[in-house]
Amino acid sequence: MNTLNAGQLVRVTSPRSLAYGRVAMVMTVCDGIQVRFADLPQSVAANPNPDGLVQTFSFEELALVEGVPVAAFYLLVTVLTLVGTQEYVRYAIAHGKDNQRTQDVAETVAAMFFGSLGDWDGEFYLRENSPYASKLADFELITVADYIKLSRTTPDYDLGADVSGKPC
Repeated sequence: MNTLNAGQLVRVTSPRSLAYGRVAMVMTVCDGIQVRFADLPQSVAANPNPDGLVQTFSFEELALVEGVPVAAFYLLVTVLTLVGTQEYVRYAIAHGKDNQRTQDVAETVAAMFFGSLGDWDGEFYLRENSPYASKLADFELITVADYIKLSRTTPDYDLGADVSGKPC
């Protein structure tokens, strides 16, 4: 691919750049490729244009990041699972749209952790005819850069990844 489009996620690949390895979203592609870094903490990213947030690169200095959904937010979800009488802490990543609440996305991940919607018994989501149960323990907002790193080892519930509840 020799062109980039606005809205795509890229990684800075120029070892001479202080931004080497950082993840950004393409904003414009005329007179160089202008990007806005997507790996900043929320407190900084909320600022319309903090110093260094927007930079311009040549095409050769950037690589397209594939397999990552562009989303309104990204989550690391901690799920407490019950297999028979054994409790396990498991993790999943998720992403959401503008019209979704973070709490709702995290709760859905926990409810469907074993592949189908579990019945709520007041404490856990129980999977029918199975010793498996799950409930939401915690969730936190993460940056797209964190999401990319975690996606190497942690399944994304929203992408239909197999979030197996079998203990390791």
